[in-house]
Amino acid sequence: MRNLRYHIQFLLSATNQHGVHSPFIYTYVTQCLYVRKTYVRKKSENILLKSIGYFEAKRVWIPSVNNGLQESIQREFPMVTFDHGPYDILYLDLHEAVKLLNDTSEEHKVHNDTVLLIYTVRDKPSLVSLWEKIKNHHEVRVTVDLFYCAGVFFRKEQAKQHFKIRT
Repeated sequence: MRNLRYHIQFLLSATNQHGVHSPFIYTYVTQCLYVRKTYVRKKSENILLKSIGYFEAKRVWIPSVNNGLQESIQREFPMVTFDHGPYDILYLDLHEAVKLLNDTSEEHKVHNDTVLLIYTVRDKPSLVSLWEKIKNHHEVRVTVDLFYCAGVFFRKEQAKQHFKIRT
């Protein structure tokens, strides 16, 4: 019941593509997120697969425990590798994302165009403070909160902005 209340609050404060004034995020929303293609049932994994296609990602990092997702990625995008960074897309939970951003030895894993997709943004109310920490990190330029997952962008040419998007 609590999750339903949070979801309703999110929907009331979120926008669609018409409230987005960043050309980069507008095209990501309209040409990727709003495309009606379903690869897998889980929403956050479907966003990952759509994003791989949209950004033409070549190197992707996902948790090693998720072999089914890796098989889905290889089936849809055979050119994707999972071996070493820097990665084009990282698919992490919130705790791993905070660790990545705070650990300076992890710099070789990301580049200017890396997309960090976080799949546990609202699993627990206690995670909200971690999400705020990521949004306020000095290297993070743009965040896109989709309620069930979130995108983090490091593009230095982008102004610092945070979006809540209904999908």
